[in-house]
Amino acid sequence: MINNASLFLALRYLQPKRSFVSVITLLSVLGIMLGVGVLIVVMSVMKGFEIEFKKMLIGFEPHVLLLQDAPPVPEKGESIDDYPKPSKWQDVMAQVEKMSAVVSATPFVSGLSFIKTKTDPAPVEIYGMRAKGSEAMVKKLSEHFVEPREGETASGFDLEIDSIVISDQLANQHGIRIGDTIDIYSPGNLKAAVANAEKANSEKLSEEEKKKLDEDTRVLVTPLPVIVTGILKGEETGYRAFIPLHVGQELFELSGRVHGIGLEVHDAMTADVFLGDLMNAQVLPFDWSANSWMDRHWQRLSAVAQEKAMMFMVLALVSLVAAFSVANTTITVTVQKRREIGMLSSMGARVRQIVGIFVLQGLIVASVGTLLGYIGGKLVLYFRNDIREFMADAFGIRIFDQAVYHLPSIPSHTVPADILIICSTSIVLCLIGALIPAYFAARVDPAVALRD
Repeated sequence: MINNASLFLALRYLQPKRSFVSVITLLSVLGIMLGVGVLIVVMSVMKGFEIEFKKMLIGFEPHVLLLQDAPPVPEKGESIDDYPKPSKWQDVMAQVEKMSAVVSATPFVSGLSFIKTKTDPAPVEIYGMRAKGSEAMVKKLSEHFVEPREGETASGFDLEIDSIVISDQLANQHGIRIGDTIDIYSPGNLKAAVANAEKANSEKLSEEEKKKLDEDTRVLVTPLPVIVTGILKGEETGYRAFIPLHVGQELFELSGRVHGIGLEVHDAMTADVFLGDLMNAQVLPFDWSANSWMDRHWQRLSAVAQEKAMMFMVLALVSLVAAFSVANTTITVTVQKRREIGMLSSMGARVRQIVGIFVLQGLIVASVGTLLGYIGGKLVLYFRNDIREFMADAFGIRIFDQAVYHLPSIPSHTVPADILIICSTSIVLCLIGALIPAYFAARVDPAVALRD
C-alpha cells in the first residue's frame, strides 16, 4: 500500500499541466534523452572505428615478429670465435611452427633502401618474404590492390621471380606503372660507395689506386632490377614495398640469413597472450627477441583508447546536466507541494514514504528519457550513413570524411556492456538528483509547512 500510494502521487504530480513544472519536466526528459542518445551514438562509432583501425594495422604485417640480432662485429684484437655462435633461423622456425596457436611462419628481411626513378632516387621501406608460409599475409594484402589502369596487367604477389609490389603513393609520385622495371640499390653498397668516393679524393692515393677505387665504386652502385607486379593502397598497407625473400637477401647482403620470422596466429587480438606463452616456453635462443603488432603500434592504439575515454567523459556531462534538471524539477515540485507534504506528515506518513514519492517521480522521468535516448541513438546509428550524405549535400559538412579516415562508411559496433553502463549511469544520476531535495523536503516540520 505504501508503494502504491507513493507511486499514485508520483504519477499524479507528473500529469501534464499548463505550468512551469511541466515545462521543466519535459526539458528534463529531453535532456536525458539527448545525453543517452549522443553517448550511445558516439561510443558505438568510436568502438567501430577502433575495430576497423585494428583490422587495418594487422592487415599489412604479421601478428608477431621474431627478430634476430645482427652478428657481432669483432673489435680490434678480437676474434669472431670469442663470441657465441649465432643461432640458425631454420631451427627457430621449426620450433615455433610446432606451437598450436601458430597458423603460419615465414622468414623475412626488412630495411630502408632506395629505388631509381625517372626523377630522383626515392627512399622506400622494403619487406622481403618468401612464397611458402606467407599465404595468410599475401591474402590480407591482396585485398588492398589498386585496380590496374588500362593497358596494365597485374599479377599480384609473384614471390618466385625478381618482382616488387609498391604503394600507390610511390607509384603516383614517380610515374611508375604495373609492368615497369625499376632498380633497387643496396643500402650497404651505397655506404661503401660513398666511403670509396671520399677516399678517391685523397691526395695520398696514386692515379692507379684512384682508378681502381672508381671501378669498385661503379660495381658497388650496380642496382638490382625488379618488375612491378602490383600496386597497393598505401594508406591501408603502410606505404612499404614488398619483394621476394631471395631478392631481399641479396639486397641487404645477408648470405642466406634473415632479419627475422613473421608469425600469423589464430586470433590476432590474443597476440600478446601468445607472446607470453612463447617467452615462458623459452623457445627463442639468446640472440632473438619478439614483439606483437600491439607492441609496435601501442602509441596509436593508446591514442584511440584515450580519445574514446575522453569522449565518454565529456559527453557524460550532458547526462549530469540532465540530472541537475531532474533535481531542479524535484525542488520546484517540493516547494509547490509544501503544504501537501506537511499534511501527509501530520497524518502519519513517514519520511521514506514522502521521499519515495519524489524519487519515483525522478525514476519515471529518468526511465522515459533513457528509453527515448536509447531508441533515438539506435535510429541515428541505423541511418548514420544517410545522415552523413544529407549533411554533406545540404550543408557541405563532411562527417567522418572518407578522405581522412579511409573508410567507405561510418563504422559502428554497439557493445551491450557500454549500453548498460550508459543507461544505468543516467538513471542513477537522476535518482541522486531527485533524492537529495526530496529528503530535505520530507523532513520539514508539519506545523511550519501547514502554516506556510
